[in-house]
Amino acid sequence: SLGANFIQAIKAFKEADEHDGPAIIIAYAPCIEQGIKGGMSNSIKEEKLVVDSGYVNLMRYNPRENKLYMDSREPNFDKYEELLQNEVRYNSLYKEDKDLAKELLELNKEDAKRRYYYYKDLSER
Repeated sequence: SLGANFIQAIKAFKEADEHDGPAIIIAYAPCIEQGIKGGMSNSIKEEKLVVDSGYVNLMRYNPRENKLYMDSREPNFDKYEELLQNEVRYNSLYKEDKDLAKELLELNKEDAKRRYYYYKDLSER
């Protein structure tokens, strides 16, 4: 997520380029189909929000060191609903079925928490 942490993204690209062998970069980049409120001109804010809320985690794995680096700080999961309300792809469910949307939001948020703490635990080993 280049907009969330430019230096982290450059470091990940540099490490991948320097790796002797295949390297994979998994990147978050919003697209027009997400329906970001305010349009794609707000994509940098969206990239920051997905990381701040815990929807996406910034991390790098260095095989030479056999080490996972968590570059995200602890997410503010209270921002999770703000993130989902900011995108038409999620927000449209609120208009269709508010109760189902809230239920799915909580499931999604709990999964994000589990994912973050799982990777954080791996990085501390």
